[in-house]
Amino acid sequence: MTQQGSKIAGGNPTRGRVENDYYATHPDSTKALLDVEEIIYPAFEPACGEGHISEELDGKVLSSDLIDRGYGTTGIDFLTKDFSSIFDSNYINTIITNPPFSLFQEFAEKALLIANKKVIMFGKLQALEGKKRATFMQNSPLKTVYVFKSRQQPLRNGSEIDELTGKKMNSSTMAFAWYVWEIGYTEKPTIQWL
Repeated sequence: MTQQGSKIAGGNPTRGRVENDYYATHPDSTKALLDVEEIIYPAFEPACGEGHISEELDGKVLSSDLIDRGYGTTGIDFLTKDFSSIFDSNYINTIITNPPFSLFQEFAEKALLIANKKVIMFGKLQALEGKKRATFMQNSPLKTVYVFKSRQQPLRNGSEIDELTGKKMNSSTMAFAWYVWEIGYTEKPTIQWL
């Protein structure tokens, strides 16, 4: 019964979690966002992985990651780094990222302290659930949640190819969205569909 519950929740108990929660954002997911949301530069991607989001922004974004995956500046822990030594407080207008889901709220909180205009994060729709996260969302400048009409397929270990089967992965059973916070926004958030 545990296995079935895990599958319903979108997991695959026979495969387990990817090391360091590395589920990269599919380029099509980022392109859908860029059709409806403006990135105000300079921008920063603090969990860049192999650059899946950054490359869709034509590389016009500062990119870093804790783990070295061959892209951006590595070895930087976004949650503990004091960025005032890297850029002044008015430098970064937009932070855009797909953080490890287990750290979704922590990334959002830190990003809201750094970004001058917007914070944009890709994550599970499930991020709206839970007393702690819901309270945070209600008390934050969350402006828009862009829910995908079609299921998105985050790239397990950064690849479209399933390492077990050697075939292109099927769509995920989980629902995903882009979350957009706008600094200074005080109204209720809206839901849009992509």
